[in-house]
Parts: sequence; structure tokens; C-alpha cells
Amino acid sequence: MKNYITAILIAILSFSYSPLNAQIQFSGDPINLLGLNTSEGENFLVLNPHKKMMAFSKEGSETGLSEAEYIERFYEVFDSTWLPPRIFTNWGKDKGMFSPIGFDQNGNEFFNEVSFFQGVYKGRVSKFSNDGGVAYIEVPFLNSQSEHQSGCLSKDGRYMIISMESNYSYGVEDLYMIERKSNQEWKSPINLGGEINTEYQEITPYLAPDNRTLFFATNGRVGEGSFDIYYSRRLDDSWRNWTTPINIGTPVNTSGAETSFSFLAGDEWAYYISSRNSDGYGDMYKIKIKADIEEDTVAIEEEVVAEVVEEVIKLKVVDKKTGLPIWSEIIGDDYTRASAVGSFVIEELTDEEVEIKSQGYLPINLMLNSDLKLGDNIVELEPITVGSTITLNHVLFLRGTSKMILGSEKELDLVVDMMNDNPNIKILLKGHTDNQGDPILNLKLSEARVKAVRKYLISEGINAYRIRSIGYGGNAPIASNETEETRKLNRRVEFEVLEN
Repeated sequence: MKNYITAILIAILSFSYSPLNAQIQFSGDPINLLGLNTSEGENFLVLNPHKKMMAFSKEGSETGLSEAEYIERFYEVFDSTWLPPRIFTNWGKDKGMFSPIGFDQNGNEFFNEVSFFQGVYKGRVSKFSNDGGVAYIEVPFLNSQSEHQSGCLSKDGRYMIISMESNYSYGVEDLYMIERKSNQEWKSPINLGGEINTEYQEITPYLAPDNRTLFFATNGRVGEGSFDIYYSRRLDDSWRNWTTPINIGTPVNTSGAETSFSFLAGDEWAYYISSRNSDGYGDMYKIKIKADIEEDTVAIEEEVVAEVVEEVIKLKVVDKKTGLPIWSEIIGDDYTRASAVGSFVIEELTDEEVEIKSQGYLPINLMLNSDLKLGDNIVELEPITVGSTITLNHVLFLRGTSKMILGSEKELDLVVDMMNDNPNIKILLKGHTDNQGDPILNLKLSEARVKAVRKYLISEGINAYRIRSIGYGGNAPIASNETEETRKLNRRVEFEVLEN
């Protein structure tokens, strides 16, 4: 993948400019924002349309943080005097990229967050609330798999344009539109189509205030350098029909790479990132612009600015012990969705079996079928704290044998996932029977069954030293042995968390 994090523009030439079209004109030479640029490289620049403020990311390690803790930071700079940046640090050892998207009218700040975990990149959209809180934005079927994710938020807060690579991309990173459904909910991403997207990369979009004129950087077209800035105009409300993209030309585009082009309505300056004759890093520039683009004045429909009140199917993922909501993911055949508060809207019942998981909990499988009711469906996940014991209710055996019934491996696969996600965990498998029959044979049977379970987990890649096993026969009942209904509760396999 070509590196589009760009470098310092060394030489700036003077040009005579002509209008790109009747809407946009440049004048004067590009100006390096020397007071903000550093030797470490700046990228992913966005502007706040509601006040004079700029946000950008910066690469490097000047903070002294280790590579595992720090790759990028998100900086804010206030008003035209360019006050010292306010810094938002990414957190967690698995975080990779941390870059701004935009700002809404209420002072909330949206940003991209890309993590790298178990060999897979996973992108999300998050929000800093004006009260200081941070939450993931729930976007149905957002399946960003790229090392880099960039984007913009429209001035009215109705649309996000996100650059990401997914199962439905034309090539590498494509541009997608995500429409706000309510104050808290967003619709599924829509690919902007083959007129905009190529088999290469389309990145750092900027949607002008008319919500129709789109600027973006791409290396998928013949241009001045590796990445050039182009613009196009949306032709209808499908978001898939666009005019043929036009290169905005010199002096913005050079033989280097240009990204993150944007401007504010009524302002005389446009801002962007550029590189030329450099060591691979980018600097921020500004250039005088005259943009005759009318702001979108279509009234936002009531359901966009108010909470949607309708009968929908929702999943609420909670801690089984406390009942409190937890950060969680839904993993389907070709998508992953995440929610910081364990809340998901199911738009369609597909009879698909999905996995619901959270760090520090035993995952479960759930069918998206008619068994789900309108309103809230509570999904409880077992916490895997040291000393806790979890029963594997769906690990079953043929009567009197240690041969597992077909389908038992599905629940054991969840244990495998849990142990892979929590590599410090060690467990003790416990086998139990009821008290019917010969106690010695029951003890041997319980031992054989947990050994069969242990063998399966090891065959799926879990190190043997992490799994102990013991059979108790009928000596540790959890229910009465007086009736068959209660005796079956005593015939079980469970595991105790020894270390975590």
C-alpha cells in the first residue's frame, strides 16, 4: 500500500491561476503553517465549521511513549492566532490510528480509531462528547478492515463520509456515506460508487457545505503526483451518481502527495496537507480560495434531530453478575459491529447465527431469528474472573460414554475464542455426573469426559499447560438427585478460572 502520510513542501513556486469552474478559484501562493508543522509529520487535517478551530493527527514519538502505546495523537488548535494544541491521546496497547473526522453543532468531536488485534485491523468511529465522555458510534454493518481510516462530518452533522476498506470496496480504501438517523443512531454505509472510487485508494474526503460537492484525495487516477486532490458533484440522492471527478490542479497538487483538503464557508483560506522533496512526512498549508458554494438549507426532518421512537428489535448486552451494560461486539459471517454500551439495533432477521463477545467474558452464539422480540432482548455474558465457575450447558455426551454429541464443539469453540482473547487465562475443567449407578464408574466417566473436552481445546491451538481437568463423579451436585428433571442439572461440564 502506498504511503499517503505526506512530507514537507520545500520549494513553493508562483503560478498564475484560472478558475477551476464558476464555483472555485485560487489565488496567491500556498503558505506553510510553520508555527504548527513539525519534523514528525502532520496528517488528517479537518476544520471545525462552527468556530475557528483545526484538528489534525501527528506521527512520531516525541512524547517518549513506547511504540506499543503510541502511534498517533489527535491535536486541536484554536482561533487564528494558532494557540498551542490541545492533545487527545489514543489509549490501549492495541490501538493504531487516531484521527479526527469533524465537529457537530453541539460541540461533540468525532474521530476515527483503528486497532490492530490478532493480526486484523478494525476501524471504528467514536465521539468525544462536550461533557468529556467518550463513546463508540454504532453504525450497522460498518466493517472497516484498513490500516488507515479517514473521514469528514458535514457542517449540519447529517452525513459522515468515511474512507475505509471493506468487503464491498472496489479496491483498497473506498469512500462511503453514513447518514445520521437520529441523535444517537446512524444508518448503514453506502459506497459512493464507481465514478468516485477506483481499485486504488480514495482518502481524506471533505463534503462542502452544500452537501453535494465532494473533495477527496486519490492515487487511482492520472495526476500530478502520488496523491492528488479531486472534486465531484453529487447528481441525486442515491449518493452513487456523481459527475466525473476533476483534478483541482496546480498549485495545490504537486509531484508529491496532497491530502486533507478543506475550507470553511465564507472563509478566504483553504487548508490541506502536502509533500514534495521530503523524507516522507507532511506539512499543513493554506491557500487563498474563493468558493461560491451555497450551503444546504434543506430542513432536517424531525426524526433526524429527535430520538426515533419506533418498534425495533434491540439487543442489550450486560454482565450476567451485575446486570450492567458492557462494551461488546457482534460478529457475523462478513461483518463486525461494536458498541461501547452493549446496545445494538437488529435491522433485519436473517436466521444467521452470530457471536457476541466482550473482553473478559465468555462469548455466546445467538440466532437472529423470530425468537427475538420487539424492544429489548437482554443478552447476558459470563465474566471470567479468577475463582468464577462457568457451566458449559451445551457440551453433551452420548449416554454412558465420553463421546460428545454433535454440536457440542460450537460451545467449546467459544471457550477457544475466550482463551485466545485472554492469553493469561488458565482454567480447570470439571466433570460431574448424577448419583445414579456405580460411584466408581461415575467417577471414571466424569474423568473421561473432561479429558475429551481438554483434548478438543488443545486440538484447536490452546496450550496444554493452560488447561487442567478433574472428574468428580456424583460427589458435587448442584441440585437434588430425587427427580430426573433436577438430576440432569448435575450432569455437567464446567470450568473454573484459575489465573487471569
